[in-house]
Amino acid sequence: MMLRKYRIAVIGHTGRGNYGHGIDTVWFDIPGCEIVGVADADERGLAAAVQRLKAPKGYADYRQLLDETKPDIVAIGPRWLDQHRDMVVAAAERGLHVYMEKPFCRTPQEADEIVAACEQHNVKLAIAHQTRYSPRLQRVRQLF
Repeated sequence: MMLRKYRIAVIGHTGRGNYGHGIDTVWFDIPGCEIVGVADADERGLAAAVQRLKAPKGYADYRQLLDETKPDIVAIGPRWLDQHRDMVVAAAERGLHVYMEKPFCRTPQEADEIVAACEQHNVKLAIAHQTRYSPRLQRVRQLF
């Protein structure tokens, strides 16, 4: 059986939250995923990300990345919250699924806007809660 190839676009912003906890490189370990481009508004950060991710192309503007590469999934890496809403909404408006670094967003209003955009465009949104299903976390819960 042949696996579907998923096209992954990575968004980071060096100096403004960077690339989270491996949100950019996790795709190397997931079969059937191919990084098709990376965006970073910081010129030196972009050059480093292109090299680190072996990305075919880098973009200063994440919207251009989304429009030109037409990915299946957008990995939103910045840990700072100031751009999350705009990045997720831009992806959702293009019908692109999102995997993003936490924390989610700044306000309940932004959360509502993100959820509404994803629902309107039938987009899946996953937030990187890496230990949510960890057996260790279950054990901690049992202790209390």
